[in-house]
Amino acid sequence: MTNTLTMTNNLTMKYIYNKISKNGFPLSYVKENALPSWWDEELDNKSMAVLECSGYIASRFGIDLESLLSKDEPLRFNLRYDTKFLQRSDNISNVVYGLASHIASIVAYGNEIDFASLPNNVDEIRKEILVNHKTINLASLVDYCWHKGIPVVHFNRFPKNKNKFDGMIQWHLKSPVIVICVDYKDSAQLAFTLAHELGHLALGHLTQGFLMDKKIKFDSDDREEIEANDFAIKLLLDNCDNCLEHKKIYNNQQLIEYSQEIVSKNPTIDISSVILNYGWHSKNWDFAIETLNSLYPDDNGQILINEYLANQLNWDNFDDNIYEYLEKALGV
Repeated sequence: MTNTLTMTNNLTMKYIYNKISKNGFPLSYVKENALPSWWDEELDNKSMAVLECSGYIASRFGIDLESLLSKDEPLRFNLRYDTKFLQRSDNISNVVYGLASHIASIVAYGNEIDFASLPNNVDEIRKEILVNHKTINLASLVDYCWHKGIPVVHFNRFPKNKNKFDGMIQWHLKSPVIVICVDYKDSAQLAFTLAHELGHLALGHLTQGFLMDKKIKFDSDDREEIEANDFAIKLLLDNCDNCLEHKKIYNNQQLIEYSQEIVSKNPTIDISSVILNYGWHSKNWDFAIETLNSLYPDDNGQILINEYLANQLNWDNFDDNIYEYLEKALGV
């Protein structure tokens, strides 16, 4: 602590940039995401201004301020959660882990809806969703999660060239937060990711701490991953898994028409889920995505998730620094 206090008398932004960049944060990323709007390069060598700015950086990234200022200590994140990794990979860096965990904590702080326990039966959850919605899709899943006191956020504003993960759940006090980090925008793939994470919660795979899905795989041999996948398929498709198995499909329009036949018989199913399901079973994923893009060329589920979040959060809970960071990090 003495070293930290001593060095604040001649603290410079050059030191801060060097310290944080050596720990996985590129300078461009720090300048774009962590500096307050009032910062000016003319303040780079003014110790008290740099100290204040360091507090902003630490607050936005969830970094322990003392570790940022210290010459002797490694950079530390303010993490308070035990982690349960599914499809764990050692190449998930502390930076990615720390930033995602911090955004979950921020979102939890702005949420004022108490968590209500989930049925562990997927059919019961389908029934609950369909009380207020005709179809089970990304929009109705997001709405259901929030009404159950489960905030959902899309966050993938990580430094470039960092290995990311598909989704995670973090318990904050007595409530879970779901963070989706995948890059794709189409609502159908995001709906499956969300349904998979919801499955982990409903099936009791996580009751505290932090769970990370490095990569959601349909052919996983992990029991809990298989259960979460089966839950998601049932939730989205009811009894229509692989319903197009015996159809010969040669073009996008045929796939759309056959999928429309399915949803006309069961309107609780979204046509996008049928198309994706066909892509998986036929091992023609690119064709399914191409069909989705032709059907919904302007689809952006990331925006849908975070616009809903923006309307649910109590923004008065945040100080100006976190308010500004959230707007930038989530594009809201």
